[in-house]
Amino acid sequence: MNHAYRVVIASAAGALAACSDNASGPNNGQSCAEANLIAVPTLQGITVPAENADCVDFEPGSGTYLIVPEFAAAATAITQTGFAIGATAAATTASSPMVADGIASASPPRGAQAEFDARMRAVAHATALGLTTDVRSRQSTTRVQASVLPPPPVGSTRVFSVCASLDCSSFNTDTAVLKFVGQNTLLYVSQHVFPPPQGFSDAQLSAFATIMDQILYPLDTTTFAPPSDIDNNGRVMILMSLLVNAITPASTCLTEGYVAGFFFPPDLVPTTPHSNGGELYYTIAPDPNGTASCAHTVQDVDDGNGATFLHELLHMINFNEKVFVNGLSDTEVEFLDEGMAKIAEELGSIYYETKYPPPLGRTNADQIFPDSAEGYISGDLFNSYQFLSSPVQSTATRSVGASTLGDAGAEWLFLRWLGDQQGESIFGRIVRSGLVGIPNVEAQSGRPYATLLGEVGLAVYTDSLVGVPRDQVPATLRYGNRRWREIYPAVFRAVGGPTPDFPVPFPITLKTISASTTITSAMLSGSMEFYKFVAPASGAPQRLRFSAPGGGALSSSLNAQVSVFHCPSDAACM
Repeated sequence: MNHAYRVVIASAAGALAACSDNASGPNNGQSCAEANLIAVPTLQGITVPAENADCVDFEPGSGTYLIVPEFAAAATAITQTGFAIGATAAATTASSPMVADGIASASPPRGAQAEFDARMRAVAHATALGLTTDVRSRQSTTRVQASVLPPPPVGSTRVFSVCASLDCSSFNTDTAVLKFVGQNTLLYVSQHVFPPPQGFSDAQLSAFATIMDQILYPLDTTTFAPPSDIDNNGRVMILMSLLVNAITPASTCLTEGYVAGFFFPPDLVPTTPHSNGGELYYTIAPDPNGTASCAHTVQDVDDGNGATFLHELLHMINFNEKVFVNGLSDTEVEFLDEGMAKIAEELGSIYYETKYPPPLGRTNADQIFPDSAEGYISGDLFNSYQFLSSPVQSTATRSVGASTLGDAGAEWLFLRWLGDQQGESIFGRIVRSGLVGIPNVEAQSGRPYATLLGEVGLAVYTDSLVGVPRDQVPATLRYGNRRWREIYPAVFRAVGGPTPDFPVPFPITLKTISASTTITSAMLSGSMEFYKFVAPASGAPQRLRFSAPGGGALSSSLNAQVSVFHCPSDAACM
């Protein structure tokens, strides 16, 4: 028998009390049995599982609640599913007036870099599927070869094949000069780049390369795993070329940004057409007059390269681990490949945050992040703000298609919370695992995905509640060092908000569920929405209904659940 979950006031701050029979399936959406008691103490949260998510009772006078409905299923089909959420007297299931929750119908933006990354994922997918078992096994042995070929001399040249368009359907060749030989990297610079002052001086180039070689490469490889070494040179090559600039049409730069750098998976399979036969990262070159495409100064390239290098090196590592080391016939799914790449970017920020604690390294004393960290964290903050502003349009677990900017923000928030809960080592375990997707996350965390999504859905709001000592909220409902009610308002001030991208200091706006109105909306699998419900001071218990728009049951494939947090006051959950 299914039971309604009855949410009551409870002052004890211990474990949640739950007394219910084992449910055999989702409620039929039309009636709810009498509830067994579920006690949610103040400042505690609970996730009501799918079989009972449309029958949650609130006792009169019990206070204010944060309500987070979620579809805890992998986003295998990127379509929004309609739902209704509202409250009625617990003794009745009569429908309430419907109020539409406005949802933008336009497709969320991706940006040129994200679109190109999606194209490279498709190329990686095709490359992996095309490999024989023998080739995958042979390639995997290259990572442990004892001999390493000596690097070519500085000043020597090499010819590279480079994608010539956003869809990578054509290629050009470029001759580049080896300018830097490091412990972990080789930097080749095209013969066609501009000399200083339009381009890098030798000293600037050496500093640029040294950061990748001595700081960024170890951050990625220590956190995740080493890359392959199919050319047996013990290093990752870096190519700086105006051909990379030219991949993005100048007109696209104005509306969608540009491709700053990339990893081309066939480079790891020398027999593939256009393969450069080694581990290779491609980056744009300075072009202040915009002769190849967008204008990029030396400072632009220097500032933006670090995060891109960490991101693309993770893709290189992930391909090697899944396809060569673990012998899988396919690559990691979208949300873990892109999400881990966003975690990789953040590694650069964490490095500089540790190196320059407040107030060091900051132009302004009130900056949360030092100047040197901002290029590594700004993308994650922008994307996550966009997700939290309109979460129903994005998903944390996209498994098909290309991640939008909002998806990237959701992926980062999910994985950042997971790392804060279980330690940074979980990132390496996920990358090195022979599993992919949600089964990979569950295996490495030891917890069901639905439980994880339920807790992170609360944590993005309940971390650092206004007027509440932070340690009074359970650790599972908080992040580590990322305090969102400090960070997002600081970004808001820094960009001169309100702006179109940052209209309010804190991105989550709670929609109010009343005892007389049902809200209809729609969201993706792997997503959530945020509501507030205040239990009436007296009268009958109020029943929360999470159902299909017509009042019927949501599909069991959605794994629809509701997370509930008992706010200490109405002011704490505005």
